[in-house]
Amino acid sequence: MQRKLLYTGLAAFFLSLLLLVPASLLAPLLNRSGVVTSGIAGTVWSGSARSLAAGPLRFHQLRWQFAPLRLLRGELGAHIEAQLPDGFLSGNVSRSLGGRLVLHDIEAAVPLRAVSPGMASMTGNSQLGIRMQELAWLDGWVETAIGTVQLSQVVLPIPVLAGRTPAGNYIVSFDSESIAPGAPLTGKLADAGGPLEIGGVLNLSPPRNYELSATVKARDSAPAELVTILQSAGPRTAGGGREFSLAGSF
Repeated sequence: MQRKLLYTGLAAFFLSLLLLVPASLLAPLLNRSGVVTSGIAGTVWSGSARSLAAGPLRFHQLRWQFAPLRLLRGELGAHIEAQLPDGFLSGNVSRSLGGRLVLHDIEAAVPLRAVSPGMASMTGNSQLGIRMQELAWLDGWVETAIGTVQLSQVVLPIPVLAGRTPAGNYIVSFDSESIAPGAPLTGKLADAGGPLEIGGVLNLSPPRNYELSATVKARDSAPAELVTILQSAGPRTAGGGREFSLAGSF
């Protein structure tokens, strides 16, 4: 009983700190970690920053609201909202004492060029959309992934078509509740409209490797040149599509 009272007292003490400590005290700590901030206001428990930059990530009008009761479970958790370059991010994030990082109910949208400048030929008006019910990391790799990642208005870089390829939409769906350490994360790839019908499997494995196996078929509305290109893209399937695969690292 005395131990429980001690833990309760410590928890109450830390909760009081969160309620009273000004958020501006976070700036020196973040700066030493390589994070650049400006316009920090509010408290550590509930505050905001006009801007925050961490490596290639840039956030504007960042707001956070910590969930103090999570401390009683040995977790540090908060709800965050921020503006990205021509996009947004919102959701819940928590980290346990054991180092498990969990994102809940994450929604984000941003132009694809902002996260992948090297894909300039595909990123005119392309958008990256993320909706993850749960995404968890432990020991440097994904432990849980449930949700979708969507690429919208992607133009395939086919020189012979000289920019006449219609834009397409593609979705990768994840439904992996428990992934063994070091095991690949598997997602299902499908199209959501465009010149190509696509269905396949995407495997991601540590440290940053990918392997894609899919079947692709041109729709009736696809340019004739695209149909011709697909005829030599890979083995023909019973349904008239073509098999293809890609592998590499990111």
